[in-house]
Amino acid sequence: MKLKSSGFTLMEILVTVVIIATLGAAGTAGVCSARRKAKCALEINAARNLMSAYLSHAAENGGKVLPGYQTDENVTNLEGEPLHYPMNARYPWRLAPSVPKIEGVLLFNGNESALKSDNRDYLVSVHPNLGLNATLVGGHFGTGSPLPPSPKMLDAFGKFHLTHLSDSSSPEKLLVFSSARSGENEPGYFEIRPPQLNRPVWSAARFSEETPPSSHGFVDLRWDGKAVCAMLGGNIELLAEKELRDMRRWSIQAQTANDPSFMIRPR
Repeated sequence: MKLKSSGFTLMEILVTVVIIATLGAAGTAGVCSARRKAKCALEINAARNLMSAYLSHAAENGGKVLPGYQTDENVTNLEGEPLHYPMNARYPWRLAPSVPKIEGVLLFNGNESALKSDNRDYLVSVHPNLGLNATLVGGHFGTGSPLPPSPKMLDAFGKFHLTHLSDSSSPEKLLVFSSARSGENEPGYFEIRPPQLNRPVWSAARFSEETPPSSHGFVDLRWDGKAVCAMLGGNIELLAEKELRDMRRWSIQAQTANDPSFMIRPR
């Protein structure tokens, strides 16, 4: 008489291993998904607080918005020490006095580590998580500006940049801040640029993590193909690439012309 083995067969062991591996993978994917959703929620909340600070700054200045990029000799760091160009031209340190705190509003989801760096002042100025629509909202007055709002340029193209809260006909649709990146492993950048100005800016190719940041104006569609966007009206939206290619999201002139493909041209 043969006794039956009480052990598992090879097939039973293999099936068990596959089931455990599948459940483990599903659990890991669920954890990763939950973490991404939490990070996205944190960015949405930061964008809301950043936009509140931006609008408060404008209200304190009679409705005049913060210049997108402009040297300010009165800008200081956390110790009250004066900052020099280009740190005092980028928006983070100029807007910092209106922000409740830098960590969690300007820097978060890992970028707050810049506050512990010996090169903190520079890193804070370059790598806020959200970039500013500097050229068309406030105006980019730097030497490397893609469209400087000089008297000559304004005479040629008209008033292409918003300088006052009342300039936009649809503030709830005008983009001020967006998720940004400056490199493949460097989330965050101080400015974002529109799909086109007086010439094309964005590549015709679709966004991917492998494309150079400049090919989509430093905008980062990091949330499942969408970017966190803060509008002049104070509302926060998650926008996809197709929506962000609409120039009415970027330009007061495009809003007036009601032209999603608007390009700034000589008058």
